[in-house]
Amino acid sequence: RRVVPATLPRPPRFDDAPQVAAFGAHLKSALCLIKNGQALLSHHLGDLDDPLTWDEFVKADADCADLFDHRPHIFACDLHPRYRSSQHGHARAQADMEGSLVEVQHHHAHLAACMAENGWPRDAGPVGGIILDGLGLGSDGTHWGGEILVGDYASFERQSWLKPAPLLGGAAANVEPWRNLLARLDQAGLQDVADHILPDAPRDLLRQAAQKGVNAPLSSSAGRLFDAVGAVLGLAAHRQSFEGEAAMALEALAQRASASNQSAAYCFGENDGGELDPSRLWQAVIHDLQTDIDPATIAYRFHAGVARSFAAPARTMVKAGTAHAVALSGGCFQNTLLLDLTIRALGDVPVLIHNKVPANDGGLALGQAVIAAAQALEQR
Repeated sequence: RRVVPATLPRPPRFDDAPQVAAFGAHLKSALCLIKNGQALLSHHLGDLDDPLTWDEFVKADADCADLFDHRPHIFACDLHPRYRSSQHGHARAQADMEGSLVEVQHHHAHLAACMAENGWPRDAGPVGGIILDGLGLGSDGTHWGGEILVGDYASFERQSWLKPAPLLGGAAANVEPWRNLLARLDQAGLQDVADHILPDAPRDLLRQAAQKGVNAPLSSSAGRLFDAVGAVLGLAAHRQSFEGEAAMALEALAQRASASNQSAAYCFGENDGGELDPSRLWQAVIHDLQTDIDPATIAYRFHAGVARSFAAPARTMVKAGTAHAVALSGGCFQNTLLLDLTIRALGDVPVLIHNKVPANDGGLALGQAVIAAAQALEQR
């Protein structure tokens, strides 16, 4: 990102935007201020559960306001009420007697951040978005993370999504990939395989919890799907020592696939009412494992399958005129192999990607800010 904080060029038709302060995400947090049509995205702040990081977050809010001579009356935050950044946004809006708060859906913010970085004009029409990440609170109250959206800065619609699976153990599924492996194998009708691969796991207890919906919320998270495939290949299967470890190892493994094995891709099931079902993918993965296919080839075929399966409906939207381009955003697109394969699968449609603004939650505040500004401009 070079020198930060620094202003980003404004997209066209934001010249008269009001001053906005946006507070980003809970992890990989950063602030964004809009003034005179310019956006200032702060330096990386980090995990707001950490007390020292929280102190720096509050300090950065005050410092950036002083540096930018910023006096907003519109505040923007994530839809998730438990994010400390969202709680800060509520507090700022309440402290300003004339202030208003805009709660922005997580993946819409990712879409808008990519649009804004690429200078997409406010009146240029809708953009499709392939938004793949770990977790974000959806408009329906469930956990999203594998989404195809279509929208502009002011609004969006969810077009397709990865078929949800239970997060067994709730937050524990974010750090223990074997839990996601169990959930996805069971969903694909491969319970016997799960029993064989995970003999020491508390399978019966977790299956009962999933059936009853106890500490097992459904999620369409692409990040957890990457964790599950990493786990079946023995990559950080028991516990990740840092965020994204299994997915990073999976990408590195896929990069080692021989050129002769880079033509095939695993297929998702037919799009049924918007859902992209990975059950066929899992059946193919297990078949290849049982027939001693090179793990690097399996990892590559998985990446190619995700890229093609999400690219196909997004490309159709552009060809049908529903969208004018496709934006790629969310933390999973820090995976350069996935990014390259998705661009390739999209073919000749216009594609927007991140270059200076982080694809992960570090860029979320920019999306929140331009969404709040666009909605304010439309209300004038």
